[in-house]
This record gives sequence, C-alpha cells and structure tokens, in this order.
Amino acid sequence: MTKGRCLLPLLLCLCLTSCAPLLIFCAGTAAGIGGYKYYEGSLTVIYQAPYMETWDAALKALEDMEFTIKTKKHDLTSGKIVTKRADDKNVTVSLKYRSTRETKAVIRVGLFGDENASNVIKDQIGKELFK
Repeated sequence: MTKGRCLLPLLLCLCLTSCAPLLIFCAGTAAGIGGYKYYEGSLTVIYQAPYMETWDAALKALEDMEFTIKTKKHDLTSGKIVTKRADDKNVTVSLKYRSTRETKAVIRVGLFGDENASNVIKDQIGKELFK
C-alpha cells in the first residue's frame, strides 16, 4: 500500500507537467526506433538524407514497384507524390525538408492506411537512398 502512495504523487506530477502522454507513448510503442512511427493510417519516416535525394529515391522506388504515378509536385522545401497500386489503392508520399541532412516523409496507403504496405515502401525508398 505504501508503494501506491509513493507512486500516486509521481504520476500526478507527471500528468500536471504534460509528461504523462510522452511517457505512455514511449512505453507503449516503438516510436523513434529507426526514425519512424505509424499513427492514424500514416507512416512518418525521418530519412538521414538531403531533401532532393530523398525525392528522387521516393520517385524511383514507387516506379520500381510499378505504381502508376498520378501526380508529382515539389518545391524547395516540400513535395507530394500520388500514385495508384495495381489493386487500385492510392499511395501518397509527402516529403518535407527538415535540414540539410534530414527529410521527413509521410507515407499513406489507401484511405485508412496499411501499415505493412507503408513499411514496404519505406524500405524501398531507403534501399534507393542508401545503395
């Protein structure tokens, strides 16, 4: 019973300082390991590569996977590629410049997302980037 009394103030303190969501999130998922996380149907990846190299690798990876490119558009800091798979599901890869050596990619497969398919695309982009 005394352990519970000791933990209660600690948990209360964490909740009041907004660390509880972070603590719960870190304890409950593998977010941050490998620089990627899956949340609400999208896979977010931080590639340790320049933005334009990541753009080229993403485009090449999607073409190699034989996806039909519907639209592709980018500027100096962000871009979006929309494709269609053979099963008619849309795949969207959005890229955003983070620094000279980091690019954020958000991969979404279908309307509600597909974690396994998103991971395959993530890996294919990584292969293109780091071959």
